[in-house]
Formats: sequence, C-alpha cells, structure tokens
Amino acid sequence: MRVSSVLVRRAHEDDLPRLLELLRVCVAHMRSAGIDQWDDLYPSEATLRADVAAGTLYVAATAGHPVAGAFVVDQRQEPEYAGVAWRLEGRDVGVVHRLMVEPRCRRRGLGRHLMAFAELAARRLGCAAIRLDAFTGNAPSLRLYETLGYEDVGQVRFRKGLFRCFEKGLAPAARAGRA
Repeated sequence: MRVSSVLVRRAHEDDLPRLLELLRVCVAHMRSAGIDQWDDLYPSEATLRADVAAGTLYVAATAGHPVAGAFVVDQRQEPEYAGVAWRLEGRDVGVVHRLMVEPRCRRRGLGRHLMAFAELAARRLGCAAIRLDAFTGNAPSLRLYETLGYEDVGQVRFRKGLFRCFEKGLAPAARAGRA
C-alpha cells in the first residue's frame, strides 16, 4: 500500500512529544534489525529541540499518523565532510540529517516523498546540490539514496562507525510563469 496523502510542514515545539516517540520507535526498529546507528546520545531531545528552533526540522503527516516521518535540511556540513572527495564543488549545498520514517509507514513510498521534499527545500534555499551521509550498516537507507540518484562519493567515520557520503545535483527551482 502506497502513502496516498502526505502533508509535510516545518516542525513546531508542540510536535516534540510525537517527534521523540517517532525517534524512540525508529531506534527500536533499527536495533531489532541489527542496525546500531542511533542511541540515547544521538539524536537526542536537545538535538531535535535545536532543529525545531532553527526551523530546519520538517514533519510529515499521513492519515492516522500525525508524525509519520521527519527530517532536517539545512546547509550545515559535518566537519568530517572536509575529507570527502565531493564532486559537486563550488555550489551552495543543502544537507539532509536525521531522516526518520515511522516503521508502520515503511515500504509505502514515504521515504522517497520526504527526500523529494528535502530536495525542494534545498532548492528553495538556493542550493544547487544536496548531500547526506548514511550508516554503512543500514542497507535500506543506502538502497533508498542510490535508487533516488544519489552518488556515493566516499565515507566518513563518526562515533558509531563508517558512514557513506552521498550527493546529488539539483535542478534550479521552477520559476513562476511570466505574465
């Protein structure tokens, strides 16, 4: 079953309890699948609060799921990214962080929908490229980014291990029609 109707909007402080619950179920789901990517240290409640305060955290609502997914898009690149052989240099770059999809909503196209919205948000920021990293032990996320046309350009090491780095060029945002 595909996700038929999705509303994506910026997160508000009132969303924090549901976002924390989404984070909890995502971490539990990853652990049950043997993916040791997130834990009690990262991402934390403080991380999500800072994302909300910065206006960079988006939530997705579907029928029956007021917070079915979430992600951050901003222009903050991790310091570890400096050692990656990025191919799309000399451009403003958007970066996706903390993509989460409620486990009961997986395999319905929601992750694809959220990434399409992240690309749109990055274009609205004036970015010509988008980057992200994905834990090497998280095969579903690696497949998602590859099927969406992201190019694997190298890896970085974070506290939890190795992460693959992906990037994708973005077409310019469509302009309003001429009068």
